[in-house]
Parts: sequence; C-alpha cells; structure tokens
Amino acid sequence: MGRIPAAEIYRILSTTNGVVGLYIEDCQTGEKLVINPDEVFPAASVIKIPMVALLLRDGAEGRVDLHKPMKIAQENRVGGTGVLCDLNPTFEPTLFEMAKLMINLSDNVATNQVMDVIGVDRFHAFCEEMGCSHFVWQRKMMDFVSLAQGKNNFLRPGHVGQVVSKIARGEFVSREISDTIYDFMCGQKYRTKLPARIPAVDSNSSSDPIEEGEVMVGNKTGDLGCVQHDVGIFELPDHRRYTISMFTKEMESDQEGMALIAEVSKAVYLAMK
Repeated sequence: MGRIPAAEIYRILSTTNGVVGLYIEDCQTGEKLVINPDEVFPAASVIKIPMVALLLRDGAEGRVDLHKPMKIAQENRVGGTGVLCDLNPTFEPTLFEMAKLMINLSDNVATNQVMDVIGVDRFHAFCEEMGCSHFVWQRKMMDFVSLAQGKNNFLRPGHVGQVVSKIARGEFVSREISDTIYDFMCGQKYRTKLPARIPAVDSNSSSDPIEEGEVMVGNKTGDLGCVQHDVGIFELPDHRRYTISMFTKEMESDQEGMALIAEVSKAVYLAMK
C-alpha cells in the first residue's frame, strides 16, 4: 500500500471550482499520484528552473563564464519580484549569481538577462533533449505587451514534476547541476505555499542535520493573476525525499490557490513523515 494520501488530496481538491494539475512522487519507492498532468498552464516563474539548468550546463561546457561579472541591459530592467531592480544599475552580477537569484528570489531582471544569454531556440532544443518538449517560452518576464497579444510561457505540471523528481535524484542534466539547482531551491525566500503549513526548514536553518519532525523544503513558486504554482523537493530527517508539482488556474482568488497548495502539501507531509 502506498503512502501518498490520494483520498485526502481528492477531498481537498473537491473544495475548488478552479483547475488543478498535480504530480507527487515518492523518490524512494517511485509511487506517484498525478492529476491533470498534461493540462497546459501559464508557466509564471516556474519556467525559470529549466532556464537555469541550461545556463548551468552552458557553464559546465565552457560556452559561458558563469563567474564573470556581466552588465545588465537596460531593456531587461523590469519590476516585479527580485532585488536587482532595486540595486544600483552599475552593479554587475555574475551569471551564477543571477541564476541563484532567479530561483531563490525569482528575480525578473536576472531572468531576462539570462534569457538573452541562452536564447529561445536553444531553450526549446534543450527542453526537447530533456524530454520536456511541451515547455513553451514566448515572452520575457513582465512583458505585458506580448501577454496582451496572447503570447505567454506554458508548462504542464506532470512534465515539471518529472523534472523536479529527476533533480531530487540527481539525474537532471548531471548530478552537479541537479545538486546546484536543489541548493538554490533550498534557499527559497517565497515560502507561502508548499512550505507554509508544515514544519519546513531551509538551507539557512540552524538545524543540521534536519531534526525529527522537520522537513527540508526546496521550492520554486510562480504566480500570475489567479494562477498560483509551487514545485518542491522535500527531504525528511532519514533523507527520504518526495516531490510535489502543483499548478492552479481559474481560481476565485490568489488566496484560494495558495491555500489549496498549502493544504495538499500538509496532507502529503503528514502521510510521508
């Protein structure tokens, strides 16, 4: 008998009229629960994960120097999440620093600059190679003109869940790249969804190793007008890992989507711990 609490999850999801896509995996046993895995959702900031993976591979292959300071193009300086928009425009972060900011602060300026480095065609070719051909990138962060024209970025929760589970097992691109992305996720500053209602700790916690009753959570959120997503890797004190990729859209409010994600995460944690 599996540990994923399917009945409780379906009960939680029955409380919404919105659309939910869900992928849960026990990384040790391979047990999975998938709901609407192929539903197409606006990607929001979750698309930053494969972008960072490609950038890190480019660095490993010598295509780019991840540790050389880079001037940020003025057209890439947008608002929204992140910190670079508030810093002196003369500041030149490295690509590695921008990759980290893309994940743990969802920095839009860093993302737009990295988008210029990796390029849209190479991104889609990379996703095809990684078995994620349904990942679609059509616009930069905060490009509301393109959004109004119907251009957006799109993901499917099942495919994202598979990617996150590969990261958890050290199998996405390479062990080193998987571990780096996981480290970035464990430094996540936006923790109001998957980690919100469980005893979650992050990489800044003083608990080392993880104490009984705690769970290390590395996650990456996304949101865009009643679209609320969060994907995460959960590590228990005995080093067992499980993953959740949960996407929502057509919610009555952002608060509903956030609460739904947190409740599903709590149900899974209680069953898995």
